[in-house]
Amino acid sequence: MRISRLVWWRREALGLAGRVGGPVLVLRGRWWTSRLRAAVAVLAGVLLLSVSLGAGAAAAPAVSTSGAGSVTIFTGLSGPSAITAGPDGNLWFTNADNNTIGRITPAGAVKVFARHGIDDPEGITAGPDGALWFTNEGNNSIGRITTTGTVTTYTGTGINDPIGITAGPDGALWFTNRGSKSIGRITTTGTVTTYSGTGIDEPEGITAGPDGALWFTNFGNNSIGQITTSGTVTTYTSTGIDEPFGITAGPDGNLWFTNFLGNSIGRITTTGTVTTYTGTGIDLPEGITAGPDGALWFTNVNGNSIGRITTTGTVTNYTGTGIDEPQGITAGPDGKLWFANNGNDSIGRITTSGRITTYNGPVIDGPNAITAGPDGALWFTNGSDSIGRITTTGSITTYSGTGIDDPSGITAGPDGALWFTNAAPGNYSIGRITTSGTVTTYTGTSISDPEGITAGPDGALWFTNAGNNSIGRITTTGTVTDYTHGRIADPRGITAGPDGALWFTNYGNKWIGRITTSGTVTTYTGTGIDHPTGITAGPDGALWFTNYRSNSIGRITTSGTVTNYTSAGIHKPWGITAGPDGALWFTNRNGDSIGQITTTGAVTIYHRFGIDGPEGITAGPDGALWFTNVFGDSIGRITTAVTPGVTGVSPASGTAGTTVTITGQNLAGATAVAFGGTPATIVSATATQIVTTVPAGAATGPITVTTPAGTATSHASFTVT
Repeated sequence: MRISRLVWWRREALGLAGRVGGPVLVLRGRWWTSRLRAAVAVLAGVLLLSVSLGAGAAAAPAVSTSGAGSVTIFTGLSGPSAITAGPDGNLWFTNADNNTIGRITPAGAVKVFARHGIDDPEGITAGPDGALWFTNEGNNSIGRITTTGTVTTYTGTGINDPIGITAGPDGALWFTNRGSKSIGRITTTGTVTTYSGTGIDEPEGITAGPDGALWFTNFGNNSIGQITTSGTVTTYTSTGIDEPFGITAGPDGNLWFTNFLGNSIGRITTTGTVTTYTGTGIDLPEGITAGPDGALWFTNVNGNSIGRITTTGTVTNYTGTGIDEPQGITAGPDGKLWFANNGNDSIGRITTSGRITTYNGPVIDGPNAITAGPDGALWFTNGSDSIGRITTTGSITTYSGTGIDDPSGITAGPDGALWFTNAAPGNYSIGRITTSGTVTTYTGTSISDPEGITAGPDGALWFTNAGNNSIGRITTTGTVTDYTHGRIADPRGITAGPDGALWFTNYGNKWIGRITTSGTVTTYTGTGIDHPTGITAGPDGALWFTNYRSNSIGRITTSGTVTNYTSAGIHKPWGITAGPDGALWFTNRNGDSIGQITTTGAVTIYHRFGIDGPEGITAGPDGALWFTNVFGDSIGRITTAVTPGVTGVSPASGTAGTTVTITGQNLAGATAVAFGGTPATIVSATATQIVTTVPAGAATGPITVTTPAGTATSHASFTVT
């Protein structure tokens, strides 16, 4: 169980009275289920603990079973935990709160990888094979990610709640199993060996020592452990070891570690002699690393600061507004120290002289509208004054600047760019952003609180002005025309209709509006229209819209006939779009669900973990529906009845030439199959089964199946032997 932000506990709850100063003890990010259960029991009647992976901490990707309604949730930089220098000259880190691996260049450019097999990642290290290796606490596995983003995961009975990981002197990776109180070893080909014993108790950090052994911290029994590459364990105890956490090899030939609750830094020789250093600049230290200046650098979780300690014990403390609950820390290839800020979802950098820079990266914050872009990606508006782009595999980029201010609606323009509305008071404008991120903004007195926007049949963009009750038109060169009418009241959504006109929702007067490209306005009212918001053209030649207040879906023909559909599962519907399956798909903003309605009115509601305040929705280029979670700060993807899905692979391993059967749904018409990215030959294919063979040169990794409706990926990797 994870608590995603700082949680303030009464110190008596953990029996720590007198151990720390002040009335409360601050516990952070990752914590232990057993300890939480005990604390909750003590605190019964004192506070209500609500652990949510929704708003602000949605796990990503959160995947349900394959098939219609399968949901994946993607977020940006969220809850970064561990960080390490990669073999490619960049820094790599784990996003523990959204199930992604992040990469940041020394210049501060961030990229996030959302892939199958990444589940609550914790520790990360550079491996001897040129890839990054990480621990998955969520699914008890060890992950490997190449510098290009290909992920392979390894599971086994010897992996149980893995946390820390490091490259060993024997060419293997070594990790700590907190759950089974053991130390694990995994080769670069995936063979796992586990070592346990009385001297291993809730191990956390692990590092390669100068003596050819591995050294680790035992949080559970206040000791430092040493394990040789042959598995011999030695444990060292001392009064100076107090719930140790991070550990690293120092430049002086010793091991240095953090005493998390002991508020001290420890030093242990390879023969077991312990020295402890305390000071005002040490406050719940966690991560620690050797710096390029011959000193040790560490993170202070409670003190929101970065500490430096010389090998003789002199402590210096650095604070700044950009440091917020720092956890992991590493020396970068640029001669600086890099750390993960779990508290404010950022990556920090500090020079050896104490100068701090913070990078927030691609953060999804209150996303609103979403549309398919001309580049095969999805584009969306962020409440944090930025425009976001997400690929169908989950790679996120965000763009900000003076021309983006409280963006609301967004659409693909006829000129190959994206067009959006800026709804910030005092800065009402229409924005244009190219697929490479160049922003142009157009202002004018006739643009007032613009909301929805769509491409018109006349080659211009059309938008709703909620501020002055009008419909606006802007050419791709920036010429604005404003159309007013007495029956336009608080217009919201807008779409191009099948009749060559534009159709829009009047939230204020419960009407549906129609405007021709020459500006003639017609409005329609009726009992089936109640505070409409979203609107889209349906596959049946009619317009479909959401009724926010009456919890219903409306349909209006181009001649104005209204039909209203209600269902117990429709709850404050907001956005709506036509799906590739011939149905309409909509978001239930307050119902935390996605709805599907056929053109005959049959409604299906999908409730899935990770759907949190959905608003905008659009059909993606991969045959799925993509939507924004305004409360969950995430982007969601939900499959349709025609989207392919892989449910099984048999056998799960084999050599080149092995016949493999892939089972699933909607696999008919498959155009490609690949093993770890290597194309394979399709022997036969039906809707539920594909027979293929392992191609020569294939690497261990997930199997992908591509159909005209999208690409499906196996949940587990196929092991090439």
